[in-house]
Amino acid sequence: MTHPSESKNALLIKITLWVLTFTVTLPFLWLLKSAIFDFLNSKDGLILAWVKNSLFFTSAALVFTVVSSIMGGFVLAILDIPFRKTMIVLTLITMLIPTTAMAMPLYVLVDRIHLNDTILGLIIASSYYPFGAFLSYLYFTSAMPSDLVGMGRIDGLGDWGLFYHLGIPLSKALWSIVTFFSFINLWNSYQLPKVLLNAPEHSTLPLGLELLYGKGTATIGLLMLIPAIGLYLLSQRSIERGIFSGAVTG
Repeated sequence: MTHPSESKNALLIKITLWVLTFTVTLPFLWLLKSAIFDFLNSKDGLILAWVKNSLFFTSAALVFTVVSSIMGGFVLAILDIPFRKTMIVLTLITMLIPTTAMAMPLYVLVDRIHLNDTILGLIIASSYYPFGAFLSYLYFTSAMPSDLVGMGRIDGLGDWGLFYHLGIPLSKALWSIVTFFSFINLWNSYQLPKVLLNAPEHSTLPLGLELLYGKGTATIGLLMLIPAIGLYLLSQRSIERGIFSGAVTG
C-alpha cells in the first residue's frame, strides 16, 4: 500500500519536472516563432542558398571523414605497418592542434589547387578528422584482440577481409559515434569557411549567422539546431551502447 506522503512526493516531483521542462523549452519556442516570422518576411534567397551549401558541404565531407577515420583507426590498431607508433603519436598531436592554427596552411593548399572560395575546396580541407581516427584506433584496440585477429588470419582473411568480415560487424556503435561527432563538427564549422569562402552566396549557415547579425538570426539558429537534435535522436541508442560498452565487460 502506497503511503499518502509518498504519493504527494511523487506528484511534487512530476510537477517540478514539468515546470522545469517548460522553462527549458521556452527559448526554443521563442526561436521557433522568430524563425517563422523571418521566413515569412524574407525577400532574398541567401538563407536558402546557405542551407543548400551547408547540406552539401556537411554530407560530402561527412562521408570522407567517417570512412577515412574508421579505416585509418583500424589500420593503426590491427595491421602491422611501418612507423605505426609514430603515426599514432602524430595523429594524437594533430588532434590537439586547434582549427585556427590549421586554417592558413589549409588555405595555402586549397589555393594552390585553385579551389579557393568553392565548396569543393572547403570539403577537401575539412575531410581530415584526427579525433575520429584516434577514437577508432582505441575502439578497435579493445574490440578486436590479437587472438581474434589471429583466428581470422588462420581462416585465410587478408587485411581487407579482416576489416570487412570482422571490423565492420564489430564497429556498428563506432560508426554512429564517429558520424555524430563528425557531423556536429562539420555542421557548426566556422573557422575554415571563414578563411576559405569569400562570396556571400558561397557561405554556409554559421557564416550567414554572422552576415545577418540582428536579421534572420533566429532562422539560422533554428536551422543549425534541428539537424543536430534529429541526428542525436536517431543515433542515441548506438551512441550510448558504444560509450558504455566497455563498462559492462569483464
